[in-house]
Amino acid sequence: MRLNASNKVVPPAIHVEWNRINENQHNPLNLNETLIRDSEKHAPPLVFEGGTWLGRHLIPISSQSFDIDDQPRDKSFDPNHVDGLTNKFTLMGYNISAPPPIGIISEGNKFNVDMSSGFHRNKACNVLGQAFYPVDIYEFENDLDKRVARNKTNHHQDLTLSQTMNDYVKEIVQAGNAGEIAKTVTAVESLANRLASGDKTKNQIKAIVSRAIRLIDNIYSNFAVYSSKKGGKAGEHTLTNWLESQGVVKQGIEFRTDEELINQGYISYCAAEGDNKATWARAIFHGQRLGIPVWIFGYSSTRTDDLLKFRNDYKTEFVDYKNIMIDWAASIMKSVPDDGIDEDAFCVKFAGFLNQHKLPNANDKGRPTEIGLVNAEGKSIKFDYLGECLTLS
Repeated sequence: MRLNASNKVVPPAIHVEWNRINENQHNPLNLNETLIRDSEKHAPPLVFEGGTWLGRHLIPISSQSFDIDDQPRDKSFDPNHVDGLTNKFTLMGYNISAPPPIGIISEGNKFNVDMSSGFHRNKACNVLGQAFYPVDIYEFENDLDKRVARNKTNHHQDLTLSQTMNDYVKEIVQAGNAGEIAKTVTAVESLANRLASGDKTKNQIKAIVSRAIRLIDNIYSNFAVYSSKKGGKAGEHTLTNWLESQGVVKQGIEFRTDEELINQGYISYCAAEGDNKATWARAIFHGQRLGIPVWIFGYSSTRTDDLLKFRNDYKTEFVDYKNIMIDWAASIMKSVPDDGIDEDAFCVKFAGFLNQHKLPNANDKGRPTEIGLVNAEGKSIKFDYLGECLTLS
């Protein structure tokens, strides 16, 4: 992020041409170079990621162009807002503490400026007869940085129209369909936060993400959330389907005799918490009763931004609950070996986690897709029902 690390400026020939056009033109706001330089002290140019500021210039109104697709808000003409701006200009003149609109020198005509903001100020200037107006000129490394910048320009405290949630949704959908961001949930969330942070609440940003995901063509989730429901309406991503795809026996004991359970060699359960009391109670009861191990498969029931932390916390919960069970058993038996329990004799064991990072994570340097059963770090591991509990390795 920089303001002008390379000291780049608008080419002198372009600046001279703008001054020539402005000469002797109507100027009721009394704008001049001295006032513009003074405004830079009271309203310094904004710093945008990937953007370079090329200076603040008095741009002829006739040289300012507005492309509807390049505007952060829906630019239907709002006469009330234009009236408000016009009245403010008439009563107070130009506010040197207000950040000016931003623009980019047009690729098609170097004397024209493609405006990213200032739509209604342009209209107010036409009403006043103001022939030119200050604009901060930038260049950007890529289209995504330009898109974020033009949204941030509307977050200042001068008289503005606020951006709606639909405005942000439009920006994200356009970015996704233009190939500026990957079509993943993570990329959409990242852009939504870049665009709307400081302007919308956390819950509003979540709603923006949800709407954008529904509208972007063929967006793919890079996080799998598994449903515990069963039947045809449960969808594809269910715990039952995952276990079956990994060759793991159906969880629980339903619709099987004790003999069939013993013959399958173990019992499986899925749990969203390492210390899930209902799962532990079933595991201990059936494992001890049948004399076979019970394997618990962990997963997050909701999307989580820090999957590694969730998994490490899960393992801690599992071990803590296990130690409580050991203490409970010891209090009954009044003795525990000095070197700990016989792990082979403890029937409840932790198998690992269901894979939930489905695509490379844009926030984690392209983290590889997880496949099958994984450990906390997302590395694939092989399930062996005769093996040892994952918390021991």
